[in-house]
Amino acid sequence: MSLLTADDISISFGGIRAVDHLSFEIDPGDVFCVIGPNGAGKTSIFNLVSRIYPLETGRLLFQGRDLGRLAAHDIASTGIARTFQNIKLFDNASVLTNLMLGRYRHNRAGLLEQCLFLPGARRQVLADREKVEQVIDFLDIERYRDKPAGDLSYGVRKIVELGRALVSEPTLLLLDEPSSGLSPEETLDMIFWIEDIRDKLGITVMMIEHDMRLVSAVANKVLAVNLGARLALGSATDVQADPAVVAAYLGGSPGDPLSSH
Repeated sequence: MSLLTADDISISFGGIRAVDHLSFEIDPGDVFCVIGPNGAGKTSIFNLVSRIYPLETGRLLFQGRDLGRLAAHDIASTGIARTFQNIKLFDNASVLTNLMLGRYRHNRAGLLEQCLFLPGARRQVLADREKVEQVIDFLDIERYRDKPAGDLSYGVRKIVELGRALVSEPTLLLLDEPSSGLSPEETLDMIFWIEDIRDKLGITVMMIEHDMRLVSAVANKVLAVNLGARLALGSATDVQADPAVVAAYLGGSPGDPLSSH
């Protein structure tokens, strides 16, 4: 059984079809990458999965559950977490505080318990802190724990946002251009982290990415889209060689490299 099934999904803006009757499946353990030129509809696909945008047509099923029946604020509770192309952190809060905020879906303490800091609330805070410390260690960001997020470099902030998604213990992690703005060294670290997220944490990954070196290194399935429609689906090698993909991305011929995209 697939983890996520997109069946004939669509959305339009001002008469322009951003996602055009698109279908695909993501299986448990996949690193599933969506690629495409600017304006191809990649982020719109993410926004449909995370319910930021409503579906016009089709269905999205996550572990057999119809996501179209949920509000956007309910998506995290299903086990889906997400990062954004434009980093969304609380700049004046410490890295530790930003990560603790990612634990909100696991909070089972009632309002009164939290206000009075009763035993149930204390146990919840300890459990949350333990998980956050595990992620801090996993991403090797101990030295930034107490620093305000706004004082960090772009690359480190990117990792903190990844950490905030991981502490929610998702089943499916959506990464929106994880290597964007990173140095070559940081991109190499990202490759290792994505592999470890899948292999060590058991989290399925869906990502948007332009850097085909990263895509080729980690993705077992690649979906190429243009103008919201599917061009090709397969391995990174097969998709890069697909004539429709080459024509849409480069205006070239099969065999042209897509590494700059």
